[in-house]
Amino acid sequence: MCETALISKTLVCMGRRTYIHRMEVATPNTYRVGQLARLNRDLNNLYEMLYEQWRSVTAEDYKIFGGQFQVLLDTIKSLYDSCRKLPREMGMKEEVRKLGMNYSALYELDSDIVNFALKSFKSEKMKAALLHLATVDKKIAEKQDL
Repeated sequence: MCETALISKTLVCMGRRTYIHRMEVATPNTYRVGQLARLNRDLNNLYEMLYEQWRSVTAEDYKIFGGQFQVLLDTIKSLYDSCRKLPREMGMKEEVRKLGMNYSALYELDSDIVNFALKSFKSEKMKAALLHLATVDKKIAEKQDL
């Protein structure tokens, strides 16, 4: 089962942090590469947490955190666009690239949740195929742990 409360709380916190970062980027000479590196690390952790649970997300779960996820994606995109405009002399090129990758990964994960975890379970054939793939993934993971 999906940890909806934890996901919701994390999405709200990350959305707030990303928005604060967006405001700091707008203030000249106050944003640093270390701030963006920490944000990228936390976005990676969020992705891993969501990826572990995305197959168990139900329509009811997504109703709770789906809007929050969209707000987070919008603020990450806005921050990314702002950071791309920063002078190269600030040395943020690599971290800005990572931010773009984080945005793409989270956007794709949201799309997977909507299209595969929610919509596909309405089709019995697709539901059976996805459940079979989940068991295969689990067996592969168990073999790798040995």
